[in-house]
Amino acid sequence: MRKTFHEKLDEVTEDLLKMGSLVQHTFNNAMNAVINNDMELAQKVIDDDSKIDDYDIMIEEKCMVIQAEHQPVAVDLRLIHSIFIINIHLERIGDICVSIAKLAKRLYLKEKISIDKNILDLLIEMGNVVKTILDKALKAFRNKDVKLALRLEQMDDTIDALQKALYNKLYSTHAKDENYIKIVTNVSLLSRYLERIGDNSVNIGERVVYFLTGDFKVFHSEL
Repeated sequence: MRKTFHEKLDEVTEDLLKMGSLVQHTFNNAMNAVINNDMELAQKVIDDDSKIDDYDIMIEEKCMVIQAEHQPVAVDLRLIHSIFIINIHLERIGDICVSIAKLAKRLYLKEKISIDKNILDLLIEMGNVVKTILDKALKAFRNKDVKLALRLEQMDDTIDALQKALYNKLYSTHAKDENYIKIVTNVSLLSRYLERIGDNSVNIGERVVYFLTGDFKVFHSEL
């Protein structure tokens, strides 16, 4: 028996939510690898990225087939297009998690340095905010919640504030030894990775708003 259009739509929607859950788990593992010096967990993040890539390919193919076979219009077309774009953002977040895991391995295996507790606390706080935004972005998609999706950009401001506080902490210390320079370089890079995950999560929220309202202005908030 051939699946109906809406059965296929439900199926690819569920695939995206499963991918989102996997990405959430991957992000948690990547951050725990950094926080706890867990090299096995870091390697697991790297090895498991292929699972996210498999979802990426499968979802893209299903979206293309649905569009070709059924030529959806209006809200159904917006949903298919939004699933396709959200899929891209989730795959990017997965790639960033791999970068975080590789950074953790470099810090503790190659460069043999550890992060100061005060700086680590700021990174943990920043990571918790990023986790919250990613979780809420996926919840907004799952529950078709426009109001929640619209709040994500404001939440993202917290990430920017924490990153600024982190930089102030890093650069207010005038240590010039080689290890401290390595810490500054790697922690700055890690904070940038976290910021990018936050940005991609906000972009997911924007796609949810567009799918539900059809309003392109969400992509140009200055309008």
